[in-house]
Amino acid sequence: MKTIQVTLSAIICLAQLSVSAQSNYVYGVMRTPGQGTNVAAGTIRLGKLDVSNGALTSVSPNSLTSVISATGAALDPNTQTYFFQTQTDFVSVNMLDGLPSAQSTMSNPIAPSYFDNYRFNTSDSTIYGLARRSTTIAPGQVNGELYLASINPATGVITQISPQSVGQLYAVQSCAINPHEMVYYYSSQGKIIGLDLYNGQVYSNQTITFPQGGLYFDNYTYNCADTSIYGIIRVTTTTPIEFYLGKINPQTGVVTRISQQPLPYNAYTMNGSSTIDPINGIYYFSAQLLQGAGSAVVGVSVTTGSVVSEHLVTPQGAAINSLYFDLLRHPSDCYEATPTRVNPNGGSAGLAGVNKSALKVAPNPFEQQFTVSSDELIQSLILRDAQGKVVLQQMVNSNKLNVETASLQSGVYFLEVQTVSGLELVKVVK
Repeated sequence: MKTIQVTLSAIICLAQLSVSAQSNYVYGVMRTPGQGTNVAAGTIRLGKLDVSNGALTSVSPNSLTSVISATGAALDPNTQTYFFQTQTDFVSVNMLDGLPSAQSTMSNPIAPSYFDNYRFNTSDSTIYGLARRSTTIAPGQVNGELYLASINPATGVITQISPQSVGQLYAVQSCAINPHEMVYYYSSQGKIIGLDLYNGQVYSNQTITFPQGGLYFDNYTYNCADTSIYGIIRVTTTTPIEFYLGKINPQTGVVTRISQQPLPYNAYTMNGSSTIDPINGIYYFSAQLLQGAGSAVVGVSVTTGSVVSEHLVTPQGAAINSLYFDLLRHPSDCYEATPTRVNPNGGSAGLAGVNKSALKVAPNPFEQQFTVSSDELIQSLILRDAQGKVVLQQMVNSNKLNVETASLQSGVYFLEVQTVSGLELVKVVK
């Protein structure tokens, strides 16, 4: 299995608006290639595309690096951070100013490993991906290993979740996370495989089938609005490629066409260059225009499969391959998702070891305050931010409490409520 390294320019810029107000923007990597084999001459910036008018702008004031790994990208809408990796480092980029907020050398304490096909899971604020290792077992014999893993972007440390290898190979046809069921999906040798985010074990394993015709299901991503996985059905492998928007049932492997006609483009960019606007029901991907006319970000309706927008990436009058926009991510996708499947390890949905009672938190999301109430006597309350830092702590001794939050920044928080019957954990959003 080879790591695909591409000269890229990655930057993402988010205005300080509500997530719903940001639905007009798609973020990704803006890259300009170097001349010939001189990749160091290229640039990599975070960028954003206004899909309402096609304006593509750079967020980063300067190039972040010259080479990145194009096997993944992640966006945290709560902290407004976009993540990518170089050949050795994991980089966090502030979406407001396009500057790196952290850059750490990736390391796996268990063994040397690559970290690929990663996405941010909004329901537990964790970046999940595939850690792959190659071990020489004899001269000329190499054993491939594959594990579900997570990464700490502040330290670059990779944590292995799967107790044993779940396979040897994976396809760079993207991946998807179902934040409700807490399952990570990837493709391998014609199958779509789901891994349990709680324990890293195989959750589902189905052969991909195409009742209406097809060879591959690429660039797929999960849509929180209708809990479906959408992607591109590739029917041919030579240019111009025949392909359609489709969706897959990961429990059966059956792929269904949504587009009635082939999408009118030469080809498309793989490696996770797809995202969904759940508010407007639009699937975005990067495509090559016909007759060598450059590249564009294309929006396709998830209802009809028809093209609803096409925004040219290459500037007017510039060389066709002078600018690329890849690794697309939408800030609204699954922004307020919460786990619904019970954790097989702890018995709770998303947070292990939580006692279930009639605890209520409202409103959620909140603005200036929220109210915590319970049938049980509340003894204490702790509020932590997404990084685990305590931002509020209070002794209570009542069944109801109003919590003032005017001083808190927008984002995801985790509320720990100690009642007489035990500890309860609730994810809250400002």
